[in-house]
Amino acid sequence: MERNSYTQGLQIAFMGDPTEENQEFPFDDSSSAGFSNPNFSQGLQSHHDVRVFGFQQSSLDDRFSQLNLNDIENPTRIVGSDFGPAPIGLFPENSFNGRHVLRSLPSQTMVVDRSPNYSPSTFIEHNVFDFDTNTQRRTPPFERPYNLCDPMRSVNGLGSTMMRPSMHDHHRQPFYSPPPRQLPRENSSYYYIPPLMELKAGDICTVAKDRDRCLALQKKLDNEVLTRGEIDMIFMEVKDHLHELMVHRFANYLIQKLFKAINNEQRTQLLLLLIRSHQRFFQVCTNLYGSRTIQKFIEIVNIEEQKCILLSALKPIAIVLAKDSNGHHIFEPCLKKFSSEETMHLMDGIIQHCVDIAINKSGCCALQQCLTHANDEVSEHFLVRIVANALFLSEDKYGNYVVQFVLQMGLPWVTSMIIGQLQGSFVSLCYSKYGSNVVEKCMKESEEQLSARVIIEILNDPDYLKVFGHDYGNFVIQSALWASKGHANLGIHNAIHCLIRKHYSFLQGSPFGRRILSAASKCRRS
Repeated sequence: MERNSYTQGLQIAFMGDPTEENQEFPFDDSSSAGFSNPNFSQGLQSHHDVRVFGFQQSSLDDRFSQLNLNDIENPTRIVGSDFGPAPIGLFPENSFNGRHVLRSLPSQTMVVDRSPNYSPSTFIEHNVFDFDTNTQRRTPPFERPYNLCDPMRSVNGLGSTMMRPSMHDHHRQPFYSPPPRQLPRENSSYYYIPPLMELKAGDICTVAKDRDRCLALQKKLDNEVLTRGEIDMIFMEVKDHLHELMVHRFANYLIQKLFKAINNEQRTQLLLLLIRSHQRFFQVCTNLYGSRTIQKFIEIVNIEEQKCILLSALKPIAIVLAKDSNGHHIFEPCLKKFSSEETMHLMDGIIQHCVDIAINKSGCCALQQCLTHANDEVSEHFLVRIVANALFLSEDKYGNYVVQFVLQMGLPWVTSMIIGQLQGSFVSLCYSKYGSNVVEKCMKESEEQLSARVIIEILNDPDYLKVFGHDYGNFVIQSALWASKGHANLGIHNAIHCLIRKHYSFLQGSPFGRRILSAASKCRRS
């Protein structure tokens, strides 16, 4: 049984005189047998700095009592004991060999003094080091206190238990726990930025990329404590690194603040530098931090020249941006800030490819933003194309959200045209995970006459019972119950209840049918 659990990182020397090999130790008790160790000289060959202490006048038991070996579980491991010498190969490297525990340390050999005058105190706290084979260093226990707190924690992946403090040591001090790191206060010197005029070329970019100093500089811009000369100096520093700073996780906030602080002439110059490289401009627009910075620019620009610069740069990449997870957010501030006439050219490409954009995860969101903020003329162009492809979009994973959004707009002519496009396919849509949502929306958002057309088509189908027991179709029937209840003519509502009573046994035996029974019960009580 190996004892790596209490020997790692230790080198303890005891019992012996290095000048005499294979000798017997004298004992005061004449009846005691001599204690010899044939491996004594072998154990000392590679460790010439082992110290020897005068234990000759004490018994073997006294020597062991002074050693504080911390829960030795198997005394037969001691070489040369009364149980006989250990066979060759029994003790691997880093184990206890009867005289000392050997461990090759990176820089020095640690020897623990166990002379009779030694006062045993906190052996573990002061002398045990956790040797990290991966980093080749010794770690004091106070840096990793959990190693000694948990006796069952494995050491270096060997599966052995950690050495625990001696049960006879009653003077142990609590493990040292370093105080938690405290972040400096905002008014501390940690946030100190020297006067800007004293900074060297390139220092502003370094400050912008540091979280705390960048925050301090932003506050100076917000509080308007910087002179115009200092603002101009910051502008001159960052304009040559604009694309790099706009996509940086900290520096992008400084660029946003700076764009607000500079004058219109400098803003125009900054925008021209931004769009000078179309590839780098596109990379900024599709970056998380760059997209936020572009949105801030759009909110701040206030002259026609700056608006034209931005819109002309966005138009060629509008379709790609609409499908990008970060780029599609740029359209909303554009539609809010600029007039319909100004955004008409930007919307032209999106209108032409609106169906392709609608079936994209980010594109369906961008299309809904366009429908929300566009004027009537632009919206009509979008709606005509969406209605013409209503059936295809209703069955799509993302396109169905666009159709539902159009139905929620509450335009009667649009709702009527969508229901006309879907007529004859309502039953098949009930079986679709995405199409069933569109059918429910048609019943809820349309007028009574149009809603009745949808319900009648489903109930008149020869396989209507499959819809009742389907995992998606049962939601359509539940919506039909609630939608028909608000009709002035309750004939359809009563017809649904008649069908439910007729097929009560079937519905009771189906998990989805029981949902319809529960909805019908709630509908009657309300």
